[in-house]
Amino acid sequence: MTRRALVPTLALLACLAPAARAQVKLEYKFPEGTASRLRTNVKTHQVLSVMGMDVETEADSSVVSRSTIGRRDPDDGTLPVTRKIESIRTQLSLPGGINAEFNTENPDAKVDNPQLAILNDVYKALVSAEYTVVLDRQNKVKEVKGADKLAEKFDGLEAGAAAQLRKQLAPDKLKRAFEQEHGNLPEVLAREGEPWEATDLTDLGSGQTLTIRKRYEYQGEVRNEGKALDKIGVKALSVAYAMDPDPASPVKATRSDLKVDSSEGTILFDREAGRVVEDKQVIRIKGDMTLEAAGKELPTTLDLTLDITRRREDVAK
Repeated sequence: MTRRALVPTLALLACLAPAARAQVKLEYKFPEGTASRLRTNVKTHQVLSVMGMDVETEADSSVVSRSTIGRRDPDDGTLPVTRKIESIRTQLSLPGGINAEFNTENPDAKVDNPQLAILNDVYKALVSAEYTVVLDRQNKVKEVKGADKLAEKFDGLEAGAAAQLRKQLAPDKLKRAFEQEHGNLPEVLAREGEPWEATDLTDLGSGQTLTIRKRYEYQGEVRNEGKALDKIGVKALSVAYAMDPDPASPVKATRSDLKVDSSEGTILFDREAGRVVEDKQVIRIKGDMTLEAAGKELPTTLDLTLDITRRREDVAK
């Protein structure tokens, strides 16, 4: 090859090199014998305008949970991943000047308001709640163990609250939550400028669900506390609210037309460990709804802001 031919070839390779480096394989991993702690903080601000009257609520909740990965069975290849709730803290601001605060790390903590006193028993029942997700050889969920013992923790609760918790923490719901948590990465190599989509379904309780379609985009490597992490941008595209046709609540939603008003988010992913280190998302949802109470339709508008932060750290097993 002549020097004249070599120069354009080298220039072409130089142009292609950055593109090649921008292709990465993002995948969740489950290193045996390790444990980590996940801190999830959710702040919500909601204004529900019912027939022109604003009903405002705020909540700030923090849940700390521990995840312990066992050893893979040499015969069937299964791998146990145990989840346990360690603590719950919440602050509520409700209409009518009703405020409540609860922290399970404080043994004397309790909600004094009689209308919300049931939360004392609910939170205490949830703390130390434990179950195990069993993965197969391909790290797909094979089964969920321990849900029966989980349900027993709610035996002493008020019947309605116990039924709701058993429903939300049923094996199929826990399986879906685990799969959703680990289902937001692309199946192909991630490249800058080539987004992918995934759907989050959140169980709000009382037969209500919120489904959010999100777009993800790889944004390259960043340094965080001296470590190289992959940065992923997140943006909510659409939202859908649904309610069981026969809900436990005396008020039911018969129609909803909600849209994403604004959205921003960033995920920091540790490719070596195969896990999310930090996930920060803020989503504002607005739109019209029709509620029904005692056979009467109530025109309603919703303005809801969700501010969610999740951070994971290593802990000694």
